[in-house]
Amino acid sequence: MGTSSSVKTIDRLVKVLDCFSPERPTWSLAEISVHLGLPKSTLHRFLASLESHGILRRDPDDRRWRLGYRLVIWGELAARSTGLRHIALPVMRDLVAATGETVVLTIYQGREVVCVGKVETSHSVRLKLDVGTRHPPHAGASSKILMAYLPVEEVQAIIRERGLPQVCTNTITDYDDLMAELARIRELGYAESHEETDVGAWGVATPIYGPQGAVVAAIGVVGPSSRFSGDLRQQYVSLCQQAARQMSVLLSTGARPDERLSPI
Repeated sequence: MGTSSSVKTIDRLVKVLDCFSPERPTWSLAEISVHLGLPKSTLHRFLASLESHGILRRDPDDRRWRLGYRLVIWGELAARSTGLRHIALPVMRDLVAATGETVVLTIYQGREVVCVGKVETSHSVRLKLDVGTRHPPHAGASSKILMAYLPVEEVQAIIRERGLPQVCTNTITDYDDLMAELARIRELGYAESHEETDVGAWGVATPIYGPQGAVVAAIGVVGPSSRFSGDLRQQYVSLCQQAARQMSVLLSTGARPDERLSPI
């Protein structure tokens, strides 16, 4: 009985934390109650307990709940322990220098694609994509490249659970079209998107492989359509592939970032 209760508590903790996102960083008690279908009295005690541990905090002025500072510490420790972002950042900076565009690092988690790293271009006009941003796996180059290498069973589960909602103008919403796109991505080894997640945005992305040969992340170049042309496509794809190979080798060998392959 105790084990079951502990599991339910952890499940509730994750559901509460998942409410928060870059698009919605604050919630009232009533809003979380409706969103999760939990009684206010039960939820208030739970939130107060999380606040006492620094996991959540309640603003004294507007009384809305926000993520707590302890999560910042945990996030930094998690990033360091995986080694992925530590390895990726120098390579991502090289890629920004080579392309002049923003570079993003993404992973697949909980049937969503999460941005876990970003190095921005110096251009004043750029695509806004914050670390922590989540996207459905069927929309955008960095999402589709990760979806393409998932087991078929997982792809089907995503579609059953989340459907294929239209995020932007050119989001793929037809099942057969998506299956054909994923097959094409596996054949070519890269993904491309135009206005699938944001109006006036384009992107290309390639897979990063872990020590066991499975795709563990994706690296992508994103920017406004006004700076993209067909002539640049293969150039950016090649640079992304080179960066992905560098990171794949580093993940497999355990080398330090300063021991990485020749810069892009």
